[in-house]
Amino acid sequence: MVSTSGWTVPQWRQYHAAATPAESLATLVALVAREQVAPSDPAWISLASPEELAHQFRVLCARPAAALLPLYGVPVAVKDNIDARGFATTAACPSFAYTPTEDSAVVARLRAAGAIIVGKTNMDQFATGLVGTRSPYGRTPCAFSAEHVSGGSSAGSGVVVARGTVPLALGTDTAGSGRVPAMLNNVIGLKPSLGVFSCAGVVPACKSLDCVSVFSLTVGDAQAAMSVLAHAETDPRDPYARVMPRAPLREFAPNRKLVVAVPTALEFYGEAHNPRLFHAAVETLQGMTDAEVVYRDIAPLLELAKCLYDGPWVAERWTATRAFLATNPPAADLDPTVLGIVKSGEPITATAAFEGEYKRRTILRRVEALLANVDVLVVPTAPLNPTMAAVAAEPVAVNSRQGTYTNFCNLADMAAVAVPSGFRPDGLPFGITFVGAKFTDYALLDVAQKFLAAHLPERLLGATQQRVGSGDVLDRTLPEPDMDACIELAVVGAHLSGLPLNWQLRQCQAVLRRATTTSACYRLYALPQNGPVAKPGLRRVTEDGAEIAVEVYAMPRVHFGDFLAMVPEPLAIGSCELADGTWVKGFVCEESGYASGATDITSFGGWRAYQQHKRAAKPFECVLVANRGEIAVRMIKTLKKMGIRSVAVYSDPDKHAQHVHDADVAIALGGITAADTYLDPSKILAAAAETGAQAILPGYGFLSENADFADMCATHGVVFVGPSGDAMRALGLKHSARALAEAAGVPLVPGSGLVPDAASAATAAASLGYPVMVKSTAGGGGIGLQRVDSAADIERVFATVLHQGQAYFGDSGVFIECFVTDARHVEVQIVADGRGGALAVGERDCSLQRRNQKVIEETPAPRLPEVTRAAMCAAATSLAASMRYKGAGTVEFIYDAARDAFYFLEVNARLQVEHPVTEMCTGVDLVEWMLMIAADTPPDLSVPVIARGASMEARIYAENPVKGFSPSPGQLTEVKFPAWARVDTWVSAGTVVSSEYDPTLAKVIVHGRDRAEALAKLCRALDETVIFGCTTNLDYLRLIARSEMFADARVATSVLDSYDYTPPAVEVVAPGAYTTVQDYPGRTGYWHVGVPPSGPMDDYAFRMANRAVGNARGAPGIEITLAGPTLRFHADAVVALAGDATATLNGTQIDLWAPVHVARGDTLAVGKLTSGCRAYLAVRGGLEVGEYLGSRSTFALGNLGGHNGRVLKVGDVLFVGQPRAGCTLPAPETVPRAVPRLLVPTFTREWTVAVTCGPHGSPDFFTRESVVAFFAATWKVHYNSNRFGVRLVGPKPVWARADGGEAGLHPSNAHDYVYSLGAINFTGDEPVILTCDGPSLGGFVCQAVVAQAEMWKIGQVKPGDAITFVPVSFDAARTLKEAQDAAVASFDGPLPAISSILPELQDPVLKTLKAGEAPSVVYRQAGDRYVLVEYGANLMDLNVAYRVNQLVEKVQSDQTVGIVEMSRGVRSVLVEFAGVTQAEVVATLVAYECEIPFARDWTVPSRVIRLPMAFEDKKTLDAVTRYAETIRADAPWLPNNVDFVAQINGVDRTEIRDMLYAARFLVLGLGDVFLGAPVAVPLDPRHRYLGTKYNPSRTYTPNGTVGIGGMYMCIYTMESPGGYQLVGRTIPIWDKLALGSHTNGQPWLLTPFDQVEFYPVSEAEIDVMYEEAQAGRFVVDVVESVFDHGKYLQWTDANAESIKEFQDNQGGEKLEDFTRLIQVSNAELERAPARMDDGEKFSENAERVYSEYSGRFWKPLVAVGDVVVAGQALVVVEAMKTEMVVSAQTGGKVVKIVHVNGDMVDSGDVVAIIESSECEITALAKETSHLLVVC
Repeated sequence: MVSTSGWTVPQWRQYHAAATPAESLATLVALVAREQVAPSDPAWISLASPEELAHQFRVLCARPAAALLPLYGVPVAVKDNIDARGFATTAACPSFAYTPTEDSAVVARLRAAGAIIVGKTNMDQFATGLVGTRSPYGRTPCAFSAEHVSGGSSAGSGVVVARGTVPLALGTDTAGSGRVPAMLNNVIGLKPSLGVFSCAGVVPACKSLDCVSVFSLTVGDAQAAMSVLAHAETDPRDPYARVMPRAPLREFAPNRKLVVAVPTALEFYGEAHNPRLFHAAVETLQGMTDAEVVYRDIAPLLELAKCLYDGPWVAERWTATRAFLATNPPAADLDPTVLGIVKSGEPITATAAFEGEYKRRTILRRVEALLANVDVLVVPTAPLNPTMAAVAAEPVAVNSRQGTYTNFCNLADMAAVAVPSGFRPDGLPFGITFVGAKFTDYALLDVAQKFLAAHLPERLLGATQQRVGSGDVLDRTLPEPDMDACIELAVVGAHLSGLPLNWQLRQCQAVLRRATTTSACYRLYALPQNGPVAKPGLRRVTEDGAEIAVEVYAMPRVHFGDFLAMVPEPLAIGSCELADGTWVKGFVCEESGYASGATDITSFGGWRAYQQHKRAAKPFECVLVANRGEIAVRMIKTLKKMGIRSVAVYSDPDKHAQHVHDADVAIALGGITAADTYLDPSKILAAAAETGAQAILPGYGFLSENADFADMCATHGVVFVGPSGDAMRALGLKHSARALAEAAGVPLVPGSGLVPDAASAATAAASLGYPVMVKSTAGGGGIGLQRVDSAADIERVFATVLHQGQAYFGDSGVFIECFVTDARHVEVQIVADGRGGALAVGERDCSLQRRNQKVIEETPAPRLPEVTRAAMCAAATSLAASMRYKGAGTVEFIYDAARDAFYFLEVNARLQVEHPVTEMCTGVDLVEWMLMIAADTPPDLSVPVIARGASMEARIYAENPVKGFSPSPGQLTEVKFPAWARVDTWVSAGTVVSSEYDPTLAKVIVHGRDRAEALAKLCRALDETVIFGCTTNLDYLRLIARSEMFADARVATSVLDSYDYTPPAVEVVAPGAYTTVQDYPGRTGYWHVGVPPSGPMDDYAFRMANRAVGNARGAPGIEITLAGPTLRFHADAVVALAGDATATLNGTQIDLWAPVHVARGDTLAVGKLTSGCRAYLAVRGGLEVGEYLGSRSTFALGNLGGHNGRVLKVGDVLFVGQPRAGCTLPAPETVPRAVPRLLVPTFTREWTVAVTCGPHGSPDFFTRESVVAFFAATWKVHYNSNRFGVRLVGPKPVWARADGGEAGLHPSNAHDYVYSLGAINFTGDEPVILTCDGPSLGGFVCQAVVAQAEMWKIGQVKPGDAITFVPVSFDAARTLKEAQDAAVASFDGPLPAISSILPELQDPVLKTLKAGEAPSVVYRQAGDRYVLVEYGANLMDLNVAYRVNQLVEKVQSDQTVGIVEMSRGVRSVLVEFAGVTQAEVVATLVAYECEIPFARDWTVPSRVIRLPMAFEDKKTLDAVTRYAETIRADAPWLPNNVDFVAQINGVDRTEIRDMLYAARFLVLGLGDVFLGAPVAVPLDPRHRYLGTKYNPSRTYTPNGTVGIGGMYMCIYTMESPGGYQLVGRTIPIWDKLALGSHTNGQPWLLTPFDQVEFYPVSEAEIDVMYEEAQAGRFVVDVVESVFDHGKYLQWTDANAESIKEFQDNQGGEKLEDFTRLIQVSNAELERAPARMDDGEKFSENAERVYSEYSGRFWKPLVAVGDVVVAGQALVVVEAMKTEMVVSAQTGGKVVKIVHVNGDMVDSGDVVAIIESSECEITALAKETSHLLVVC
């Protein structure tokens, strides 16, 4: 008899299909005969008799087409609480037994599908249990061990499937009974959505939560059962039955990553093996390319799980059994544990039931938030594999633990699939469960299928020895679609199953119905590929048609519109005739699609056959791309399309370049320069050998035309994708190429052979006649060729070209040709097979060149007669064929339009930069053809390629067209390209453009029906392109593309030499003292994360300057400090200078506060300011700089906004805003007009400034006498004042308190809170006015705040000025501001001034709420646009922090009218408001206090963020050393901060280190020293050490440094001042460009209530991680969690004794000693003021020479001590293959050359210093020499 053990459903069906009915029945009878019922085998309660089996099979066979039924003859077991006619139902209780007269709904559906019921299985009595031991029929052991339980309650069903007796068995699942047995028996357990399997005929356990479940050996069998059992109509017999949706979800994420949530913390109750297996499963999920693992705290689900047995639902079990129990059944028939559970439900009241339901609903709200944006939750199916003995010892406890991860599922209305996940060392199985929302059953099966394929692809089925094979693969036709609700759609191309766009059908829930063909009325075309996916076009024809293979899908009507939205032009949905004559919806193509290079592929019979043909011709398995930049990215795209493994190579600067990440494998070449990397053949070949690359694709440049390298490839057995070395030698050396061309009869330009020296060059040039071209025989790409017009230059140019040829191409050969005046450059693209076959693939016009570098290319060449075009192509083809050329190449010609003659120029034996225009018109992928030719499987070159339409390409370079196209490397901060155009690029925001390589950033390529349309599209594409960070040639390209010359195609290689480029640009000739770009009102809305608004310090003058030129208020302008810049205008402009300065235009004084018309070429020089500190220059149209966080203002310290995030430097170019698609600057609004005289302010040295009192005043912080003295005093502006703050010198305050309490030792200390802009902040005893670049969060009190309308005065004060403060009311301050704004808007009336001064000092406390259950609240006036809300006592209290959080969330959720921003501190929140009064805001906030409940046991979303940290790395220690050397040498925290903290706390330094790695820090606020820097506190009070901050602060702290200051921790987010004790360094947590995957588009990493942990790494490791983070490549370990304050309090209570001991130890003598130490230190500081490092000193006549270029310092041309004259060359900087000379601006003696050969130089850097007695020196303010910090 045949062995059926382990057969799956398909195997049973296959057997029955091949057997006779008699054989089939005999096999089923034999199967049952081998089984025994309890007590012999406790898995079975009853088995079918031979007669019953014969009856079932006879009835089955009587049905028509029975063999086609999905479960034909498949044996199925049924749990014994499910009715099956012919079997008693016992529910595992003998006295409960009854014989049903009809099948349950599920059994009826199984029989209807062809199943044979072979028996009823044992179970935990009344389905109450998860162990399988609660049955009078015996304890059912698991299939792997007689000592271990099988799990319940569906014990028997799980076991008989695991044994391989049956492939399917029914169970029930209320608490996990369909999943726990699955895990313990190594089978699949499907728990469907509640109600989709009818429970009619099922003995209820917990009726509202019961569901029938399925056990199977494979996922495929579970799917088959699901499709049978899920009913399409509601079953009236089951009040809880639900219908499966007509279009159920089949997979979660067809075109994105599946989001899988993993619990953050799991309980395994001491089990050791199972956690490891679960972790291994998670690692598999993390490794799946189509899945993303996120972490979530599932506490709400675990809380919900407890409701099942601890809540009122147990009453349902009593309800289900009470009638039976009332009959007093024999005690022997009842399991005592079950009986006890059931009876516990008897006393539950209706009240308790409703309370339980309320609780469930409340928890479900939290669950919704928990699982938002999550597809699947994965959990261990059960934590334990219990023994029989363990269950007997603790029957309830063990059972309860087994339900930890299952009990919540039905209460939460979720579906689940339990799957095997491997075996423990003891041979027992483990499993996991995928949980999803209701009705995701089929999608969960899809997840299970994918997981098992990755995790256990060869797994054993159950306890059998059968392998899974294809058993886990799902049937994509299931479930059967509801055709009444569907539309049939025929697909022909990339939507076919298994092809790239099939996901769109799956996303729309479409189901494959059949594969067929069209009628014989169609032809199929491969359309030109304009995107990543190739597509065909199906065309109906009246003759010569054919049948084309299609697939017909059923798509739900509800999703059809979604699908239509994804269909790109020129495709559309129409109607399609099938072979059987029926019509369905199908893909059609617009006629324009066939007119653009489509290829007829009808002969293949279908798209799949065509694709298989292309794959069969796959030339190589692995190809190395020996290039970088855009061409490497472009070539990798083709390799991916062809299914070829790609290998990238990269230099050190390119470590994070796009091509590196696009490739399948990337190999570091090690080095910086091109010579050390991309030009090193040995490194390239070694990379090929390492990766097994069969071919090397060189692209263009580098080694692409290196004949020796091509030979080396052949020697190493690697195919060089290009011509042979001999061919390259012949063609690459231009003199020999001329000879070949001449032999082929191609017309030549008169020229010389190779010339050996400069004298020979002069002789040759003289004989040919000037002008001539001097050319490197190996040159290319515009490098190594120069025009010479006279004998005077020939020898110099010869030397230069010789040097370039040797340096860039390794060949110093030079020859000379006649220069053809007004020549055009036309090239022919050829491909040749190396056998004499060659094809011209069209020509390109590349005449628009600058310095022989192509700028815009196009095809077809305009104004070229067709006869000439054909002759050129024929000549090119003939030349290629005659020399048996192999690969792609370009034959270049000089075209003389006047004579209609063309001459051979050269052959580029490689792919050309401009090849995309040819591809756009022909549809040919030239890289693909190159690969096919290299593999000796060339395309048919006898078939001409038809070009359609016109295409143009513009090259975008990182070069400055205003500065002679000098290289412009740097980091790109904003990059946007038009999505509709083809853009070949390698850059994006964050890309660092190195000076080492070619400056190409991108190529913008467009296609049109004709040249006019292509040109219009090119103009539009260039307008829509946005690039900031580097200066580019975009403006140059835009102007050329729109020029009349180009529109008329009057092009020649020399035309751009005389092109009058008029850039709307301003060039910085001299930068001034501190000159920046600002806008108004600046960067608002980010104060809460520590981003200052920046903007103009004097916003009044700034706005007036904009009004004078007619600009909108938001137009960016220039802020000038103390001494102004010199600017050269390259186009006519209108400017206005608002301020008091000497300013001249071409030496003539200009009017101030008035529009000035500037002509192209004019120079505006702004000298030293005569009064005031700042002036503002507005340019009509505004200055076009990148926008960052909604503003273009410069925050130089943070390196963001403005022009490259910094002050202006010499050589900078600022473009003036122009109206076009890509420019987002507001257009001018009014005509230019001078500022009315009455609105021009007067700048003085003695200022009266209006302030509002508070937020901190008398009597709680200052004595009343001190406050009076503050207003009576005249304050002097300290020299150390700048955009961060204005420091004041005056009387010391008298404090009303001895110290700051818990916040610090000094009475000025406060727990960190958010400052108001304009706050007068006391850092110790010294006041500082915080201004627009100041810090937002700090720990010092503020006595007053400058009125907003008076802040312009603070922008104008300068060192030595006097200020008197006058108090005003809120109303007076707002009236003044409103009047000022009105004056700016109306441009009329006098400048408003202070009109009302308070007669008495104002108490800044606006309102106080006394503490009750909630903490006390104090509302403090904090200026005329802020209110500071303080909670509780002056203590750090997490309850208070949560209260702040609740208020912030309340305001945000209500979108409270008038409140602009909420910025939180440790125990406070700063409320910014506008458009409402102070009283209204306070009233609203007070009202909110009544709305916000107080709780101690609160929870809040909280991410756990693990960061690497190197303890005391060199950069951290160097910052401390720098402080000691430049600021203060004898502070207590020197020489080592960690030693200091350890000493004052009486611990060893290792304990400080251990604390940092053990602590978890809770983030309470952001912006502690700028830009999202956290103020965070250790959650463990024993980690809160005594400490203090630096006094005075450091001026420099490295980005990423970790500091501790008392109880708080901070991570510095930029190079900035700071005061925390430095302990180590982590990664940068401010991601300026939001490059990291964790950013979600925002640059700050942390949010309040995040928890930060550090893990140890070495200094070398942190350096690597730091670099990766800067490039956006470091993956931050972020786990979504919840901070549970109730549990935290429980933990602190449990550790109260040790916490108190620690805190007691912190006080007393130790605190007194520490206090004395700091007091002595501060006293010493007063006696010995801090030192500041002023840097190297030079004489007053020292003139700094700035580089206008960024690049590598090549060599000095002078030495220290040399005397030079103005204009003399000093040094050479080399960048992007160009040498640039920096010359002296004045004569004198060289006293310093700043750099040495090889140094990197940035534009604006000082490169030399000259001392001259002739130059007039102006002492400029060193605004950045002394940085202010308030923290």
